[in-house]
Amino acid sequence: MSSNQFNGLTMPVFMAFGWAGEETAITFALSQMELFIESLYFNLPRETQALFPYHGLDRASQSVYLSLEEEPTSGPYIAFSARPASWEQSLTITDKAALKKAYAVATARPATLFDYLVELDSNWKLRIQQMEYDQEQKSATHYKDVYNDATSALAEEQLLTDVERAAFLSGEDQWLAPFFLSRRQDAEKVSAMRLALIPRTVEDVNALVPLIKLLTGKARKAKKKARSAPPAPIPQNDQSEQAGEDDGSVQFTYVSELLGLHIRRGFINLTPRHWPFFALNARTETRPVTVLYGDHTDEKCAVWRLVPDDQARIVLSPAAHDWLEEHFEASDSIKVQAIKKPDDHITLTLGGVE
Repeated sequence: MSSNQFNGLTMPVFMAFGWAGEETAITFALSQMELFIESLYFNLPRETQALFPYHGLDRASQSVYLSLEEEPTSGPYIAFSARPASWEQSLTITDKAALKKAYAVATARPATLFDYLVELDSNWKLRIQQMEYDQEQKSATHYKDVYNDATSALAEEQLLTDVERAAFLSGEDQWLAPFFLSRRQDAEKVSAMRLALIPRTVEDVNALVPLIKLLTGKARKAKKKARSAPPAPIPQNDQSEQAGEDDGSVQFTYVSELLGLHIRRGFINLTPRHWPFFALNARTETRPVTVLYGDHTDEKCAVWRLVPDDQARIVLSPAAHDWLEEHFEASDSIKVQAIKKPDDHITLTLGGVE
């Protein structure tokens, strides 16, 4: 690993891959991507690091990766690629044995697979190929696509039909059904994120963990927990930003609908119009906040600004995440009451809805 620190992926990193024959530029770009993957891995939660014990640079494909196996293509792996106009993240499975296992699990738990896919950012795209496979040469030739569209366009019944088709193909010697889940982002926007690219990518990787555990057979069916008594509702306030009564504070109250993904990953979405309330200046990416829930006061939570639309998101600490999972289920609503004091300290109170 280079002794240099990761400071973001500048536009020269992206443009280098469009300069034919510029070996020096490519070498520089790959060195920056290697710094990226080292920094990303260091910032992943320990559980995610354990799932991906291998990471590094693949010079042949000019990409960096997180993988379950020492030889990345032997199992599922996440690759990151820079091109002149885009930054691509992809979850890929091409190994025949790994595919056979993945599709066997998928056909047994299609509803779970569907939930994990449609809960991803709408910019993710799923592609399942049908390829003719030469066992002797260990090579494959594209025949047609079983599915090739955005995850947001998925229909549950059609997905079951497609994974059953892929499972059948994976059991045949002459066929291969590679699995690709990818998302492209604009290169200039990713470059502008600088250091904020790391926490954003950590979030992206964590979003894929339940899916990867499912496809590798590492996921266990969760036992239905007895739900604790719902949290006390917060008294109703006007949902627009307003001045405090006597001390110069400002506040707003917002009711957010929770999806299963939000509860599993421990965050609460606000809206782009809420971000200016939290921003210290135009360059602010995250803002520490104090969160009150139940009888707890938590100083380890934050509000993040998400690109490209500046949506505000409350990212909970592990303790607050546990509270959210214990008291709320998918499709529940949670009320957020935010108060900003004259000294700019922000307190968020979380509770039920009357």
